Amino acid sequence: MHLALQNAETINRLVEQGEFLLKSFHNEHQKHPEGLETEFARGELIGWRSTLNTMYRDCAEDIVNRVSTRTRLTIPDGEVRSGATHAY
Repeated sequence: MHLALQNAETINRLVEQGEFLLKSFHNEHQKHPEGLETEFARGELIGWRSTLNTMYRDCAEDIVNRVSTRTRLTIPDGEVRSGATHAY
């Protein structure tokens, strides 16, 4: 399914959501690179990206690339840092 065939309003909303999540991650990372809030923000971004991959498969990276291009920020990797702690 080609991205251009999708609902433009939905795609724009997903891009906006991705921008918010990516900016939130970078803001937290700048304050506390190893902090719990940084890892939480990373997890939120990974969840968003995972949902995109489920819904849009091959076109998901088009949305991710739009977010990266518009924000001029890098997308973090999907791995949990070895020093990260988890609160329950």
